[in-house]
Amino acid sequence: MGWQKVESDINNASVYELVQLMASLNDTRRAILLALAHIYPRSVSGVQLSQLIGYSGKSRSLYRGVISHLKENELIQIDQLTPKLYAIRINNEHPLLSVLVNLCRVYGKQSLKVYTKALEEE
Repeated sequence: MGWQKVESDINNASVYELVQLMASLNDTRRAILLALAHIYPRSVSGVQLSQLIGYSGKSRSLYRGVISHLKENELIQIDQLTPKLYAIRINNEHPLLSVLVNLCRVYGKQSLKVYTKALEEE
């Protein structure tokens, strides 16, 4: 019994730290991380990411700084596929974001359907 309590406390501590991390982010950064966590391991382009979070294509410039901030803080990973095309995904190696990805996989099946539909409407 004692071991299970410790295991539970560790999980609860990670979830608490994740909540603190998410609370420290602005709405756009939170929306990006939630969208990417739900579709992980898939990566998306900048245009697809703007669709996922409800930005118009013309608003891409608004989140360029946000994306670079998330990358600098090692919350996302970006691979440059061509000079103008990037593959953006959540950094699942980040200890708190791996908790978020796991939570989304277990409890976010309906949200995944919404995100997947948004990607199909390109």
